[in-house]
Amino acid sequence: MMKRTYVYIAIILMLLTGCKKEQASQPAVEPDFPPSQTIQGFKLTETQAGKRSWVLVAEQANTFNDQHLVEMFKLKIDFYRKAGDSISATMTADSGKINTETRNMETRQNVVLTTNDGLRLLTNSLDWSNKDRRFTTESKVRLEKDGDWLEGEGMTASPDLKEIEIKRNVRGKKELLTGLEGIR
Repeated sequence: MMKRTYVYIAIILMLLTGCKKEQASQPAVEPDFPPSQTIQGFKLTETQAGKRSWVLVAEQANTFNDQHLVEMFKLKIDFYRKAGDSISATMTADSGKINTETRNMETRQNVVLTTNDGLRLLTNSLDWSNKDRRFTTESKVRLEKDGDWLEGEGMTASPDLKEIEIKRNVRGKKELLTGLEGIR
């Protein structure tokens, strides 16, 4: 009888120790190996022909040198006009990754891109091709400006959102459609 009581107590203790509050994890995919370096207050500037193309700032970054990868958290990216003299759009996201060789980026969770003229793009996933200077996503997107809106799935766009192609299930207010120069 005493032995059975100890077994029950041991089982209860094992169950209780297994039930702990889940801690909030960082939203990016965890690699199977530790980062080469962890950086608080990460900043990266991309230039082309000596002119700023974009400036990225993240609260934290993990570098993986062997994979040519930087994993970032709470990031903000300012995209510059081709002349490099002024910002054309600003993007924020909860997390992202950048390939340090190609400078291509993936951003995830609460991605918001805002242009200087007030057009906002909202999505949960947005990729940047540095060579093509284009955004792409297969996720749902929403564009907003002055109370008007446009939604769809899948998109390709220029960094200033002057050229946008929404691929599927497009719906929204007509006023926003006529206000955008390059929408297809």
